[in-house]
Amino acid sequence: MNNRLQKQRGVALIVVMMVVALVVIIASSMGSRLQLQLQRQLNIQQRQQMLYLALGAEEFGRRTLQKSLQGKDTVNLGQPWAQEGATFPIEQATLTGRITDLQACFNLNSLRPARKSNEDGAAGDADQERSANGQNQNGETVQASGEGSSKDASTPPQPEVPAAPGGPAAKQTPAQKALQRLLEQSATDLSIPADYVVARIADWIDADNDLQQSGGAEENDYAALPHPYYTANSFMVNKSELRTILDLTPGDYQLLAPLVCVIPGEGALKINVNTLKEEQASLIAGLVPGVDEETAKKALSARPSSGYDSVDAFFGELGGNAGSDAAIKTLFDVKSSYFQAEFTLETEDSSFVLTTIYKLDQNANPIVVSRRFGGSG
Repeated sequence: MNNRLQKQRGVALIVVMMVVALVVIIASSMGSRLQLQLQRQLNIQQRQQMLYLALGAEEFGRRTLQKSLQGKDTVNLGQPWAQEGATFPIEQATLTGRITDLQACFNLNSLRPARKSNEDGAAGDADQERSANGQNQNGETVQASGEGSSKDASTPPQPEVPAAPGGPAAKQTPAQKALQRLLEQSATDLSIPADYVVARIADWIDADNDLQQSGGAEENDYAALPHPYYTANSFMVNKSELRTILDLTPGDYQLLAPLVCVIPGEGALKINVNTLKEEQASLIAGLVPGVDEETAKKALSARPSSGYDSVDAFFGELGGNAGSDAAIKTLFDVKSSYFQAEFTLETEDSSFVLTTIYKLDQNANPIVVSRRFGGSG
């Protein structure tokens, strides 16, 4: 009998110990989940706080542009908006920001060839709406106003380059020819020829599925890939779309990215000679036939602190026959309408980046046309 009672007491003790262990496990799990939920809530709160701070910085950048440019005849690097290295200490974070002129680089959307007929007009309009909705082939979301359009009356005509008998460049626009020269001079290590790069970007953003030039790539070429996808057939919204161009390697992208930019919804190429830096002299050498990089660099270094008053003054500084081609001169300006601001918030354990693109209206009031979180791409 005693042996039986002792056995029952042992079983009861084991049961009690199992219950205690189970309670400890449940309590530990509840504590871990509670800590996780608290940390998650703190992260959400911190992100919201950083978002509102970044949007406040965006408004500050908008007002800075407005005060700097209203009533001014030129846009230049001597104005307050162009100051670099601005840092603002705020509670538990540091805010840095800089504004750059998007018309001081090569706009890839300018490679889009002119429409050949009205038959693709409806398709083109649909594509413009798709681009304005702000989603590119990489799945990156961009908020865009869609104000730019290839039909905009403010967009200067892109005259055709005189035909070269038997050559694929016969159909190239001045913008396409300029990018090819720029790549041949400044991106010599590309894995594919420069004219192929230009042709494939043009085919990516044009409104049809017809090859514009030899070396191009259209929907059928992308459909034949192991992981097929469609061509955009619309303006780019971010230069990171270059990663989707056929046969363009990551190394090629690293070479191209510093030389180009994308203005959402805008197909014109207008380079502001007053906001180019000396290290961008290769862009002028690519755009202006017969001008080498050294000559372009001298013209930029000789620029007055308040910038050139006119495009003619800049071409006069280039000398020679640089200004003899009227079509080339239309690619330059002394004013700008598009600006990009990048705001970075840094805390002890995280960072937050907001990239905003502004467009100036007729009264020089900046309007936000694009907003991207996570950097400029």
